[in-house]
Amino acid sequence: MGLSTSATHIIFFIASVVIAGGFIGVAVSVMLNISSGIQDRGDLISHQLSENFSIINDPERMSNNPLYLYLKNTGKIALSYQHLSVLIDGVSYHYSVLENGTAWNPGITITLKISVNLESGTHVVKVVLEDGFSKSFTFEVS
Repeated sequence: MGLSTSATHIIFFIASVVIAGGFIGVAVSVMLNISSGIQDRGDLISHQLSENFSIINDPERMSNNPLYLYLKNTGKIALSYQHLSVLIDGVSYHYSVLENGTAWNPGITITLKISVNLESGTHVVKVVLEDGFSKSFTFEVS
């Protein structure tokens, strides 16, 4: 009776160690995935906090046909204006950039020229960078 009880305890102990080892393996894998996700999210937020721009037009004195937008890089990193999207009242418009080069360094203002004839009233322009960061601006055309 003593030997069978000891053997049973040894079998249960070994089974417990195997199950605990499997659980630890799964737990470590999950923790590494969570850690990697947190790191990626932190990098994304850091990049988003470093990039910023403003539309610095006077909303009461907007030109019409062509429409000029003045965008200032107010962030900490250089931006690219090669792949901007410009939406006016939800419609995408083609634009030309009046600056030379591709670097839009911090503190620099660029000018976008958009050939559009807007009706009188209130309009909303939305400028979207290639990574999805965007700014909106409401203005009046008289």
